[in-house]
Amino acid sequence: MLLKQGVGLEVLQTKKFKDIGISIRFRSPLDEKSACVRSLLALMLCDRSLRYDTKQKMSMHLDALYGASLNAQTMGYGASHVVDIRMKVINPKYCDNVNLNEEIFAFLKEILFFPAIREDVFIEAKKMLEAKIKRNIDDPAQYSISKALKLAGEGTPLAISSLGESEICQSITLQDVERAYYSLIHEDAVDILICGDVEEQKVLDYVKKYLDFAAREINLLTYYAVKSDVKNRFVEENRNISQTNITMIWFSDTRIVDDDYYPLRVGNAILGQYATSLLFQEVREKNSLCYSIFSNLISYDGALGVTTGIDKQHSEKTIALIKEQFERMVNGDFSDELFTVSKQMIVNSLRASNDNMASLIALAYQNILLSRRDTTQDIITKINEVTKQQVVDAMAKCRLKMTFLLTKR
Repeated sequence: MLLKQGVGLEVLQTKKFKDIGISIRFRSPLDEKSACVRSLLALMLCDRSLRYDTKQKMSMHLDALYGASLNAQTMGYGASHVVDIRMKVINPKYCDNVNLNEEIFAFLKEILFFPAIREDVFIEAKKMLEAKIKRNIDDPAQYSISKALKLAGEGTPLAISSLGESEICQSITLQDVERAYYSLIHEDAVDILICGDVEEQKVLDYVKKYLDFAAREINLLTYYAVKSDVKNRFVEENRNISQTNITMIWFSDTRIVDDDYYPLRVGNAILGQYATSLLFQEVREKNSLCYSIFSNLISYDGALGVTTGIDKQHSEKTIALIKEQFERMVNGDFSDELFTVSKQMIVNSLRASNDNMASLIALAYQNILLSRRDTTQDIITKINEVTKQQVVDAMAKCRLKMTFLLTKR
């Protein structure tokens, strides 16, 4: 539902949950500095406001709202950066406050339109963000994935962390945050998603009363198929770690809206998404080279990644085996049984997602980004219609761009 130009509302009515979930998503172009500033801003918005100007007041008010939760997350969706402000609160039907929903929207108005953007909150949030970034760097598996994406996607949104970089974080000023806040409220694409046993008209009334965003012009790219001049690079980096981490990145030349996206999705499942996959069976089960190995689609950027952790002496053998399994996909060298089982596992995951509030909200947001109205059943139908030859054709378009090895000194 379009409330105003650039501002949308999606009400997902369901009786499956005793809670009501609210997700307010702000979307803007993804670039290195703004991603970091917006991550910092997201932390500040959920920390304090002008009215609830201490952590204690915020905590006490959330307790008064029957233990409502409030948090923020930043995410990359292809060429877009998204700040997600989320709340979860018990449905008023299960408590003695019939005005609880209105109180929740009034609270959201306080934190979004009257934030405490001041020096002490800024300094505290900056320390928190720097600590988050450091944890990602210190985690060898996470660092390996981030570095591989940065190297493979140099000069493209694929290379940019939605959380931000440490050196950028250190240089951010309070004035940067103030400018980012103005842009978030007045210029970002805004989507308000509500999930639970609610009345749509009442939700609409509350949104109009408390979340009255102005109209804005939106011309924003989200999904794309990443292109790069990188030619199958190999990069090794040494660190004082116990296990070697391998991350390999392919460019799929397939956008999430393209006809061969669902064949690619099935191909990814066969290659490395599940324990039945070629990678898991060959690299782990038959050769005992790792504890876990998996492949993953980076759908909004048109990329595919494989990652695993191994002993250093097995690096060459593992990389060769990963390439071999990918080549098997391109040659159609996988059984009809594996093809069928992989499709069924995707379908089972999709059906299970219908019972998860976060998954329902994620699907609704994906529909917004892709300008469509697909249900879970629509996606299941598309998966079931995929043929083996379509999988082969989709995988054959993929090009290996980066092999990154993070290994002990």
